[in-house]
Amino acid sequence: MLLTNIAISLYSTLNQELMNTTIYKTSDYLTTDEIHRMIRYFRKVGNIRMSLLIEFGIKTLLRYSDLSRITWNDVLGKDTLIVSEIKTKKRREITLGRTLRERIESVYNELKTPNTNELLFHYTLQHTNLLLKQGGVDERIRNKNISTHSLRKSGSRFIWENNGHSDEYLIKLSSILNHSSTSITRRYLGISREEIKDIYQSFDELM
Repeated sequence: MLLTNIAISLYSTLNQELMNTTIYKTSDYLTTDEIHRMIRYFRKVGNIRMSLLIEFGIKTLLRYSDLSRITWNDVLGKDTLIVSEIKTKKRREITLGRTLRERIESVYNELKTPNTNELLFHYTLQHTNLLLKQGGVDERIRNKNISTHSLRKSGSRFIWENNGHSDEYLIKLSSILNHSSTSITRRYLGISREEIKDIYQSFDELM
């Protein structure tokens, strides 16, 4: 019985490590320029829901499993989005910034004010990933595997970079992303050893 429990525990640990490794390797974050190019691309081809999805996913740090359940009624005219995350079962209150609120209202009007009970994003995960990959190809974003998870990574990476690569924000992101440690968050954000080295070397300019 003890050996069985140990085996189950080892299998669970290895499986989780494999899942984490797979996530890190299969989804890349996008730069600010690449994000804007992708948004412009989907507006150009007439898919304004996808253009909204990119901005929405980046600015809320939500997984697609949660994004795909949001209705217009959840966000129209509201400052806060309340969701119960499918994966973590946690209740989250997400502040919707001014630019995102304006974008939501703009897209809603462009779509001729659909029923407020309608979903914002109604594609399947697989179809959404195919559209994102095609956008990346058409925009010549090379050497990056783009998926819905790239949006969450890109938003997280932007926060970390925009706040001076600070450990304080790394800890905050680790909590928001529900990571068990900041080392996992570092791998998740694709923070390389070279970047960490550059941070410490920047102290040379201090004294």
